[in-house]
Amino acid sequence: MENIKLTYFNMNGRVGLIRAMLCYKKIPFENILITMEEWPNKKQNFEFHQLPLFEVNNKKMTQTFAICLYLARQLNLYPNDIDLQYQVESILACRDDFTMLYRKIKFKENNEEEYKTFKDKLILYLQKFEKRYVDLGSNKYFLGNEISVVDFFLGVMITEFCFLVKDEDILSKYSPGIKKIIDNLKENELKEYYEKYHIPLK
Repeated sequence: MENIKLTYFNMNGRVGLIRAMLCYKKIPFENILITMEEWPNKKQNFEFHQLPLFEVNNKKMTQTFAICLYLARQLNLYPNDIDLQYQVESILACRDDFTMLYRKIKFKENNEEEYKTFKDKLILYLQKFEKRYVDLGSNKYFLGNEISVVDFFLGVMITEFCFLVKDEDILSKYSPGIKKIIDNLKENELKEYYEKYHIPLK
């Protein structure tokens, strides 16, 4: 993979997972950032009027979920087993379940009821992730002993979701096994990503 460009806003958001996989594999890419002020005048130039935009040798790709799966397959971060493929895709799809509430909580447009809804839903999902992890054998990584795109999802996106819950350490409480995976990733496979590309959360 050569001549890679990744266009998004100056935030982690849905593109963090893509940046993290590229960084882990030591694949150079042009990290193009668009400001919110620029976006209204530029959005017409993008398919579906959305970001991110992922380009490889001038081939343009859109839609986060599709980009993540394409990249995971290209970088050998996607399992061959069809049952494990289901595990990957169903967990990555969970992000869409949080999108609207997540944006409201992050940008302080929420009320107490919406915050509680977000927190309760996240706790439920953490419990389900933990059960799957245990059922799969509680190994070094979520699917087993080899890293996959799911681990990057947990280490980047689920971490950010949990950060927004300020009043309780729900990750440690409801998903201790997942937390162990994430802590290990941050010290190893995700270390460079967090140092170079991750935008600190506030």
